[in-house]
Amino acid sequence: MSRRTRAVCWAVAAMLIGTMGVQAAKKKPAPAAPLSERGLKLEAAYAGQLTELKAEIMKALPEVDEARKAAYFTSLEAEKAALARKAEVQKGLGEIKKGHGLVAHAKGKWIGGAEKGIADTKAKLKDAKTDEEREELKKKLAGWEKNKQDGLDALKERQAFLDKALKEEPRLNKEMEAAEKALADARADIAKALEDLGLSKLLQSDKLDGKLARHELMADATPRGLAEFAQKGEAQEKLIEYLLANDELMIEMMLADGANGGNYGAAMQIWQDINTASKKAKDGPLRKLALAIALEHAVPIGQRNPTAATDAPATIDPVKRYLNYEKAFLAGELDEGFNDLSVWDYRMVVDGNEPDETLAWGREMLRSYRPDHISTKDYRWRYVAAVRSDIRYGSQYNKFD
Repeated sequence: MSRRTRAVCWAVAAMLIGTMGVQAAKKKPAPAAPLSERGLKLEAAYAGQLTELKAEIMKALPEVDEARKAAYFTSLEAEKAALARKAEVQKGLGEIKKGHGLVAHAKGKWIGGAEKGIADTKAKLKDAKTDEEREELKKKLAGWEKNKQDGLDALKERQAFLDKALKEEPRLNKEMEAAEKALADARADIAKALEDLGLSKLLQSDKLDGKLARHELMADATPRGLAEFAQKGEAQEKLIEYLLANDELMIEMMLADGANGGNYGAAMQIWQDINTASKKAKDGPLRKLALAIALEHAVPIGQRNPTAATDAPATIDPVKRYLNYEKAFLAGELDEGFNDLSVWDYRMVVDGNEPDETLAWGREMLRSYRPDHISTKDYRWRYVAAVRSDIRYGSQYNKFD
């Protein structure tokens, strides 16, 4: 099922069963900014549009009886329960995997490393020239031997843990099969429940996409939230007018999970600012990138600054964040897969809290110092293998950047 189909399916089903809108389900704190006289009029106008829009959509939807609604809710609850059960069983299987890893670590890196240290130290001891050197090597040898014994003790404890966990493996495997079957059955029931709602023909059509997207957007933003932004001035009011008249843009936004915090006015302002700063943001991957930044940074993202940078900005500048990526993109510094990302994918790229100069440094460092880490075919470790080769793993050290 495509992302568009999933989104439309949720929107239509939600409206039919009385939970519209989907985006509005993401609760937000009540707006604090007072409304001016103009703002109050705009709020009333937006609320009226939302009411009329819902009536238009409802008129176009098939009627659904209570039994079918109940079947839909029941299937959702069954899926939720199956997911919870699968996670519970997976936790038990994870303990077995953890046990294997701990045993392998004790045998290999711990005991094996100690044995190598013992062998190397004994070889050096044979060639020692002075009493002082021999004494130092004997101390080192004693340390390695203690380290080996500690490893053997740990191995005994870890093996006992693994042996106990392995006794549960047959039962857990059966329970995992049952949980996966229950999950598959629940999802099949969801599909059937949706089919019974009489939505198939509707979902295959894009006839209602624009209205559904506008309804979801307005419900997410709320008439009050839209009015708060629009009352700031004529330019802001026109931005909201432009958005609500642009079905294609609203659909694109909703498929990308909407604006953070429902702040569509802020998102439109950021998008406009980016397009003012760069003519290249109007087409292709860079257009999608610009929209992703606008949506993701609609709620300002706090900037994680080095402790020494006392005068650094408190939040990420979304326009500068876009320009940073645009420059890298045009210079061929980004992964070849960057071109093919969706707006939602780009949001996962641009949501970091690091300063832009940190991003630029990271790209330059990897290209010059460890180019093998950016050319590996193993995408699981591309760009991040440095945490195994050069950089101590742990975000607690970021403050020392």
